Amino acid sequence: MLTLYGIHPVLEALKKRPKVFHRLFLAHEKGSEDYRRIISIANAARIPTASLPAKELSRLCRSEQHQGVVAEVEPVPLFALEELIAHWKKQDEKALFLILDSIQDPQNFGSLIRTAYCCGATGIIFPKDRAAPITGVVAKASSGAIEHIPLCRVVNIAATVDLLKREGVWVVGTAPETKTNLYEFDFNLDVAVIIGAEGTGMRHLVTSKCDFCISIPMKGELDSLNASVAGAVVLFEIMRQRQPVIKKHTGKR
Repeated sequence: MLTLYGIHPVLEALKKRPKVFHRLFLAHEKGSEDYRRIISIANAARIPTASLPAKELSRLCRSEQHQGVVAEVEPVPLFALEELIAHWKKQDEKALFLILDSIQDPQNFGSLIRTAYCCGATGIIFPKDRAAPITGVVAKASSGAIEHIPLCRVVNIAATVDLLKREGVWVVGTAPETKTNLYEFDFNLDVAVIIGAEGTGMRHLVTSKCDFCISIPMKGELDSLNASVAGAVVLFEIMRQRQPVIKKHTGKR
Protein backbone atom coordinates (compact mmCIF):
# COMPACT_ATOMS: atom_id res chain seq x y z
CA MET A 1 0.00 0.00 0.00
CA LEU A 2 1.22 3.48 -0.86
CA THR A 3 0.16 6.48 1.22
CA LEU A 4 -0.04 9.58 -0.94
CA TYR A 5 -0.40 13.06 0.47
CA GLY A 6 -0.59 16.55 -0.93
CA ILE A 7 -2.94 17.95 -3.55
CA HIS A 8 -0.88 17.35 -6.69
CA PRO A 9 0.23 13.75 -5.97
CA VAL A 10 -3.33 12.72 -5.06
CA LEU A 11 -4.95 14.60 -7.94
CA GLU A 12 -2.57 13.16 -10.56
CA ALA A 13 -3.10 9.65 -9.20
CA LEU A 14 -6.86 10.17 -9.31
CA LYS A 15 -6.71 11.28 -12.92
CA LYS A 16 -4.44 8.40 -13.90
CA ARG A 17 -5.46 5.48 -11.66
CA PRO A 18 -8.79 6.11 -9.87
CA LYS A 19 -9.50 2.37 -9.58
CA VAL A 20 -6.46 1.76 -7.33
CA PHE A 21 -7.69 4.05 -4.54
CA HIS A 22 -8.67 2.28 -1.34
CA ARG A 23 -9.56 5.29 0.81
CA LEU A 24 -9.36 9.05 0.63
CA PHE A 25 -9.07 11.24 3.73
CA LEU A 26 -9.81 14.96 3.64
CA ALA A 27 -9.50 17.80 6.10
CA HIS A 28 -12.63 19.65 7.16
CA GLU A 29 -11.81 22.94 5.41
CA LYS A 30 -13.10 23.68 1.91
CA GLY A 31 -9.69 24.06 0.25
CA SER A 32 -8.66 25.21 -3.22
CA GLU A 33 -10.18 24.55 -6.64
CA ASP A 34 -7.89 21.52 -7.03
CA TYR A 35 -9.06 20.30 -3.63
CA ARG A 36 -12.66 20.48 -4.80
CA ARG A 37 -11.66 18.74 -8.03
CA ILE A 38 -10.25 15.87 -5.99
CA ILE A 39 -13.57 15.52 -4.20
CA SER A 40 -15.46 15.60 -7.50
CA ILE A 41 -13.33 12.89 -9.15
CA ALA A 42 -13.40 10.74 -6.00
CA ASN A 43 -17.18 10.96 -5.80
CA ALA A 44 -17.55 10.07 -9.49
CA ALA A 45 -15.24 7.05 -8.99
CA ARG A 46 -17.12 6.06 -5.81
CA ILE A 47 -13.96 6.09 -3.71
CA PRO A 48 -14.61 5.77 0.05
CA THR A 49 -13.97 9.20 1.57
CA ALA A 50 -13.76 10.39 5.16
CA SER A 51 -13.18 13.76 6.82
CA LEU A 52 -10.48 13.95 9.48
CA PRO A 53 -8.81 16.71 11.50
CA ALA A 54 -5.52 17.98 10.09
CA LYS A 55 -3.57 16.47 12.99
CA GLU A 56 -4.96 13.03 12.20
CA LEU A 57 -3.96 13.43 8.55
CA SER A 58 -0.44 14.33 9.69
CA ARG A 59 -0.34 11.14 11.74
CA LEU A 60 -1.49 9.03 8.78
CA CYS A 61 1.13 10.29 6.35
CA ARG A 62 3.82 11.22 8.92
CA SER A 63 4.04 14.72 7.50
CA GLU A 64 2.42 18.10 8.02
CA GLN A 65 2.73 18.86 4.29
CA HIS A 66 -0.46 17.04 3.33
CA GLN A 67 -2.47 20.14 2.30
CA GLY A 68 -5.58 18.50 3.72
CA VAL A 69 -5.47 15.42 1.46
CA VAL A 70 -4.24 11.87 2.18
CA ALA A 71 -4.97 8.72 0.17
CA GLU A 72 -4.25 5.01 0.45
CA VAL A 73 -3.60 3.56 -3.01
CA GLU A 74 -1.95 0.64 -4.75
CA PRO A 75 1.78 1.14 -5.50
CA VAL A 76 2.83 2.81 -8.74
CA PRO A 77 3.28 0.11 -11.42
CA LEU A 78 6.89 -0.39 -12.48
CA PHE A 79 8.22 -1.25 -15.94
CA ALA A 80 10.54 -4.15 -16.62
CA LEU A 81 13.65 -3.02 -18.51
CA GLU A 82 12.53 -4.85 -21.66
CA GLU A 83 9.15 -3.10 -21.43
CA LEU A 84 10.83 0.28 -21.06
CA ILE A 85 12.99 -0.33 -24.15
CA ALA A 86 9.92 -1.44 -26.12
CA HIS A 87 8.10 1.70 -24.94
CA TRP A 88 10.96 3.84 -26.27
CA LYS A 89 11.04 2.09 -29.62
CA LYS A 90 7.34 2.80 -30.16
CA GLN A 91 8.06 6.53 -29.93
CA ASP A 92 9.44 8.59 -32.77
CA GLU A 93 11.93 10.37 -30.51
CA LYS A 94 15.54 10.06 -29.41
CA ALA A 95 15.96 8.12 -26.19
CA LEU A 96 16.58 9.99 -22.97
CA PHE A 97 16.85 7.53 -20.10
CA LEU A 98 17.75 8.84 -16.66
CA ILE A 99 19.67 6.29 -14.59
CA LEU A 100 19.94 6.98 -10.86
CA ASP A 101 22.92 5.21 -9.33
CA SER A 102 22.13 4.82 -5.62
CA ILE A 103 20.08 7.99 -5.02
CA GLN A 104 18.92 7.41 -1.45
CA ASP A 105 17.41 10.75 -0.49
CA PRO A 106 13.64 10.62 -1.24
CA GLN A 107 13.48 14.37 -1.83
CA ASN A 108 16.22 14.14 -4.46
CA PHE A 109 14.57 11.08 -6.00
CA GLY A 110 11.21 12.83 -6.29
CA SER A 111 12.71 16.04 -7.62
CA LEU A 112 14.63 14.11 -10.29
CA ILE A 113 11.44 12.30 -11.34
CA ARG A 114 9.65 15.64 -11.69
CA THR A 115 12.48 17.21 -13.70
CA ALA A 116 12.87 14.16 -15.95
CA TYR A 117 9.17 14.23 -16.76
CA CYS A 118 9.24 17.96 -17.50
CA CYS A 119 12.24 17.46 -19.81
CA GLY A 120 10.58 14.68 -21.78
CA ALA A 121 12.66 11.77 -20.50
CA THR A 122 11.81 8.33 -21.87
CA GLY A 123 11.93 6.77 -18.42
CA ILE A 124 13.80 6.54 -15.14
CA ILE A 125 15.91 3.54 -14.15
CA PHE A 126 16.98 2.93 -10.55
CA PRO A 127 18.40 -0.04 -8.61
CA LYS A 128 16.51 -2.36 -6.31
CA ASP A 129 19.11 -1.89 -3.55
CA ARG A 130 20.91 1.26 -2.37
CA ALA A 131 18.06 3.47 -3.56
CA ALA A 132 15.14 5.29 -2.00
CA PRO A 133 11.89 3.32 -2.28
CA ILE A 134 8.88 4.92 -3.93
CA THR A 135 6.99 6.40 -1.00
CA GLY A 136 4.62 9.25 -0.33
CA VAL A 137 7.64 11.48 0.25
CA VAL A 138 8.94 10.71 -3.25
CA ALA A 139 5.48 11.23 -4.76
CA LYS A 140 5.12 14.59 -2.97
CA ALA A 141 8.57 15.76 -4.12
CA SER A 142 7.69 14.72 -7.69
CA SER A 143 4.45 16.75 -7.51
CA GLY A 144 2.61 13.78 -8.95
CA ALA A 145 5.03 13.14 -11.84
CA ILE A 146 5.46 9.52 -10.70
CA GLU A 147 2.08 8.89 -12.32
CA HIS A 148 3.20 10.06 -15.76
CA ILE A 149 6.72 8.80 -16.46
CA PRO A 150 7.82 5.15 -16.76
CA LEU A 151 9.74 3.97 -13.70
CA CYS A 152 11.97 0.92 -13.98
CA ARG A 153 13.63 -0.82 -11.03
CA VAL A 154 16.53 -3.13 -11.92
CA VAL A 155 18.74 -5.51 -9.99
CA ASN A 156 22.04 -4.43 -11.51
CA ILE A 157 22.84 -0.99 -12.98
CA ALA A 158 26.04 -2.15 -14.70
CA ALA A 159 24.22 -4.98 -16.51
CA THR A 160 21.45 -2.54 -17.43
CA VAL A 161 23.99 -0.20 -18.99
CA ASP A 162 25.38 -3.07 -21.05
CA LEU A 163 21.90 -3.92 -22.34
CA LEU A 164 21.11 -0.32 -23.25
CA LYS A 165 24.39 -0.06 -25.16
CA ARG A 166 23.51 -3.18 -27.15
CA GLU A 167 20.27 -1.41 -28.09
CA GLY A 168 22.23 1.52 -29.52
CA VAL A 169 21.97 3.86 -26.55
CA TRP A 170 25.02 5.97 -25.64
CA VAL A 171 25.65 6.10 -21.89
CA VAL A 172 26.79 9.41 -20.41
CA GLY A 173 27.96 9.63 -16.81
CA THR A 174 28.35 12.74 -14.68
CA ALA A 175 31.58 13.28 -12.75
CA PRO A 176 32.95 16.62 -11.49
CA GLU A 177 36.58 15.68 -12.23
CA THR A 178 35.90 15.05 -15.93
CA LYS A 179 37.39 17.56 -18.38
CA THR A 180 34.57 17.28 -20.93
CA ASN A 181 32.19 20.17 -20.35
CA LEU A 182 28.42 19.56 -20.34
CA TYR A 183 27.94 22.40 -22.82
CA GLU A 184 30.53 20.98 -25.22
CA PHE A 185 28.75 17.64 -25.54
CA ASP A 186 26.30 16.89 -28.37
CA PHE A 187 23.25 15.18 -26.88
CA ASN A 188 21.46 14.68 -30.18
CA LEU A 189 21.88 10.94 -29.75
CA ASP A 190 19.95 8.15 -28.08
CA VAL A 191 21.34 8.64 -24.58
CA ALA A 192 21.11 7.40 -21.02
CA VAL A 193 22.37 9.89 -18.44
CA ILE A 194 23.62 8.62 -15.09
CA ILE A 195 23.38 10.69 -11.92
CA GLY A 196 25.43 9.28 -9.06
CA ALA A 197 24.75 9.07 -5.35
CA GLU A 198 24.72 12.07 -3.07
CA GLY A 199 28.29 12.80 -1.99
CA THR A 200 30.04 9.79 -3.54
CA GLY A 201 28.82 10.06 -7.14
CA MET A 202 28.74 7.10 -9.51
CA ARG A 203 30.22 3.81 -8.38
CA HIS A 204 33.50 2.79 -10.00
CA LEU A 205 32.04 -0.14 -11.96
CA VAL A 206 29.21 2.01 -13.31
CA THR A 207 31.67 4.74 -14.27
CA SER A 208 33.79 2.22 -16.18
CA LYS A 209 30.74 1.23 -18.24
CA CYS A 210 30.05 4.77 -19.50
CA ASP A 211 30.78 5.71 -23.11
CA PHE A 212 31.42 9.30 -22.01
CA CYS A 213 31.59 11.31 -18.82
CA ILE A 214 30.78 15.00 -18.52
CA SER A 215 31.12 17.65 -15.85
CA ILE A 216 29.11 20.76 -15.00
CA PRO A 217 31.26 23.92 -15.05
CA MET A 218 31.22 25.73 -11.72
CA LYS A 219 32.68 28.79 -10.05
CA GLY A 220 33.69 29.14 -6.42
CA GLU A 221 35.24 26.76 -3.93
CA LEU A 222 32.64 23.98 -4.03
CA ASP A 223 33.27 21.08 -6.38
CA SER A 224 29.81 19.53 -6.78
CA LEU A 225 26.07 20.17 -6.82
CA ASN A 226 23.18 18.48 -5.06
CA ALA A 227 22.19 15.37 -7.05
CA SER A 228 18.76 16.70 -8.03
CA VAL A 229 20.21 20.06 -9.08
CA ALA A 230 22.94 18.40 -11.14
CA GLY A 231 20.35 16.22 -12.82
CA ALA A 232 18.20 19.25 -13.59
CA VAL A 233 21.11 21.14 -15.15
CA VAL A 234 21.98 18.21 -17.43
CA LEU A 235 18.39 17.36 -18.40
CA PHE A 236 17.46 20.93 -19.29
CA GLU A 237 20.61 21.27 -21.40
CA ILE A 238 19.62 18.13 -23.29
CA MET A 239 16.12 19.52 -23.82
CA ARG A 240 17.59 22.84 -25.00
CA GLN A 241 19.84 21.10 -27.53
CA ARG A 242 16.97 19.03 -28.87
CA GLN A 243 14.61 21.96 -29.43
CA PRO A 244 14.03 22.93 -33.09
CA VAL A 245 16.38 25.68 -34.21
CA ILE A 246 14.64 29.07 -34.13
CA LYS A 247 15.95 31.60 -36.64
CA LYS A 248 16.80 34.97 -35.18
CA HIS A 249 14.82 37.94 -36.45
CA THR A 250 17.06 40.24 -38.46
CA GLY A 251 14.78 43.26 -38.41
CA LYS A 252 14.49 43.15 -42.22
CA ARG A 253 11.28 42.46 -44.10
